[in-house]
Amino acid sequence: MQDEGHGSHHHFDGGSRGDIQPFCAIALGLIQKGHQVTLASSPNFADFAAHWSIPFAPIAGDFKQLLSSPTGLELLEGNQRVKLVAEELLWQQLLDAWNACQGSELIVFSPLALWGYHLAEALKIPAILATQIPMAATRTFPFLGFAERTDQWLPGLANLLSYHLVGFLGWRSNAKLINRFRQDVLHLPQLPWSGARYRRNAPPFLSPLPIVNCYSAAAIAPPPDWGSAIQQAGYCFLDTANSFTPSPELQAFLDEEPKPFYVGFGSMIPRHPKQLAETIVSALVATGQRAVLCSGWGSVSTDLPPSVYLLEEAPHDWLFPKVTAAIHHGGSGTVAATLRAGIPSIVVPFFGDQPAWGKLLVQLGVCPATHLQSELTSDRLVASIQTILEDSSFREQSQQLQGQLQAEDGVARVVSIVESHLQSSIR
Repeated sequence: MQDEGHGSHHHFDGGSRGDIQPFCAIALGLIQKGHQVTLASSPNFADFAAHWSIPFAPIAGDFKQLLSSPTGLELLEGNQRVKLVAEELLWQQLLDAWNACQGSELIVFSPLALWGYHLAEALKIPAILATQIPMAATRTFPFLGFAERTDQWLPGLANLLSYHLVGFLGWRSNAKLINRFRQDVLHLPQLPWSGARYRRNAPPFLSPLPIVNCYSAAAIAPPPDWGSAIQQAGYCFLDTANSFTPSPELQAFLDEEPKPFYVGFGSMIPRHPKQLAETIVSALVATGQRAVLCSGWGSVSTDLPPSVYLLEEAPHDWLFPKVTAAIHHGGSGTVAATLRAGIPSIVVPFFGDQPAWGKLLVQLGVCPATHLQSELTSDRLVASIQTILEDSSFREQSQQLQGQLQAEDGVARVVSIVESHLQSSIR
């Protein structure tokens, strides 16, 4: 066992690079304060963790492979009923995570690893859900609908129910397997049919489960009905700019005028990448704009004009301050990076929380419009690009929000929250 207060403190995460970066930032913040930390995630991120010298434990599942599978593509096209992680894989993930957590004093887990709750219960240690989107039930807005606020009674009730329903359906979809894991591996009693929320004798250190919001209150203001278990930390940025050296070609391209747009969809994999690239390139050519196109996980197989520079990837915190605006999928990590760089966005969402981030950026006045990936046309994109070029309010609003973000330190907040839970668990 580690000496008190220096818990090895574990993280699980799936998903994309944008999902893992805040966890790396938190891990580094804790390491700097003398804690032992292990980051547990998909093997896709082993190299990334190694780059930061963060101890790493792999959890089964290659997310790039899963997302490019037929099931993954259906999910990316908005079919929420498909199951990305098969039962055998989920069992393996639980085992890997359980092994990684041995000897820990605290677990921080992401919404993609809600089973961190069961591991913490078995280890009798505190756990914290760290999330980049609102996960706690509220009357103010529905689950994944944080751009649609209300203060009315009936819609408020429907909003509240949406969280209970999503939690219940999520639990039921894997309940048998998780109860079997609780019994056979963790030696814990099975949870009731309706899930953890309805159990009679929940361990006091997990009821209520502490939730830390790793996004800025300037983006999503906390609803008034959240209790003290839900804390607001702010964005947890990882400083990746310093370790990046651009190629001379990229530097030369960025030095030319006019300043280019950024185009990239992160770990989204379009079903028709060629068509999407052609739509975007034709809109750029029609508006006379230059662009840096990041291929990310989706390949680009179209012929590009000299006005478009193809790049595999570059750190957002290095690249974004050097562009006019970003055309992106609206993933939480990319949204955070645009706000940090003080640049406007045009959002082309695929699924999940992305449409909500798009709507939110429109409300914040930093994005002229969102266009669902399936409905994007060259003409629509041309109109949005022209709006950004002609209306300076988008840039001004972006810079104002950037100023608000500069006053926050999300990592320091999360570290202090973690430390307060470590202190109170020393009985």
